[in-house]
Amino acid sequence: MLIFPIKTSYKRKSIPWVNIFIIAVNLGLFFTGFNGSTLKGMARIHEYMLDPVAPQLSQFFSCVFLHANLMHLLGNMVFLWVFGNAINDKLGSAGYLAFYLAGGVLACVGYLSLSGHAPVLGASGAIAAVAGAYLVLLPRTHITLVWFVYILIPFEVSSLYFIVIQFVFEMYMTFQGLAGPASGGVAYAAHASGYVFGIGIAFALLACRLIVRDDLDCMHLIAHRVRQKKYQRMVSSGYDPFGRTAVPESMKAAPQGKTVETVSVTSAGETDETTSLRNQITAALGRYDLAEACVRYLELTVIMPRPILPRQQHLDIANQLMASKQYTGAAAAYEVFLDAYPTYEHRADIQLMLGIVYGRYLHEAARAIPLLEAAAKGLTDPASIDMANDERRALER
Repeated sequence: MLIFPIKTSYKRKSIPWVNIFIIAVNLGLFFTGFNGSTLKGMARIHEYMLDPVAPQLSQFFSCVFLHANLMHLLGNMVFLWVFGNAINDKLGSAGYLAFYLAGGVLACVGYLSLSGHAPVLGASGAIAAVAGAYLVLLPRTHITLVWFVYILIPFEVSSLYFIVIQFVFEMYMTFQGLAGPASGGVAYAAHASGYVFGIGIAFALLACRLIVRDDLDCMHLIAHRVRQKKYQRMVSSGYDPFGRTAVPESMKAAPQGKTVETVSVTSAGETDETTSLRNQITAALGRYDLAEACVRYLELTVIMPRPILPRQQHLDIANQLMASKQYTGAAAAYEVFLDAYPTYEHRADIQLMLGIVYGRYLHEAARAIPLLEAAAKGLTDPASIDMANDERRALER
């Protein structure tokens, strides 16, 4: 049984020439006889493998382009093609080449330091560094895997889960190897070292803003989780997303490195952060990612109570919050919608939906009954009118 990746959902902006070149070099060396699949080939590459007894500087680079057999080569090249193309695109040609070579070297250093006891070869350590960088830079993309059990079964998983599982496995096998010989002659320590290097360097590049930040990277994911937890704490501590109470002072985060007076305002009541969130909502809706748009909208309510979006955007988000059973957020969004768009042609339908949310799920009959009464007067569909009246009578009882 084999499981291997064949593609990711990342859309490249350029041709990954350096990654193609690296793959070509690996293939060229293997098929011209520089491999360990035969005794003649092993004798030819012996001096280019990393020797743990007397390592040479050149071996830290040469061993990364050599492979023991065809399966070793093909497995590595598939992973390099799937993950390397995206990282080449993110880092650029020169940056990716330097990163790849450095990852291979650091993987070799890790192997020698932790478990080096036999000559080693293969691109696995450098590819692990690439996969580690992919984990940090693109954790929100998806990977298409193929499960081979007599037939090929393709399926899709989050890159975050797939790479984290790979990383944890390599770390586990490395620590197992510290207690005894490495299993199956696999240099797990080199793989684990490559992952650590790739993850660390990618985080450093993001933190220093040496590469362009976007909503797919790990730093953005962490910031999103922090804002989400903050929103949950605010609601549990008494903050009312309907705007009836203010944000608790203890929950307000001071702008990092700035005073309130220096916050950049892009329009009345808007800051750079709120503008960014609005743009992210628009982008998410543009790619039909309603779940992501709802997350951004809830984040926006934390820093800007009762935000108003363009009419269709606002309605789409309110409906999605309702569909996903986030009733508090849905009610808040519907309330703002009714206030912001009083002439909406289907206003009675919104009042009916909001009355149902208040009555059935939030148990606020006093708020639900007037809405249901208003809905019954404005609706034209008999079934909807009956529903509004039935809900109202049930609440009154």
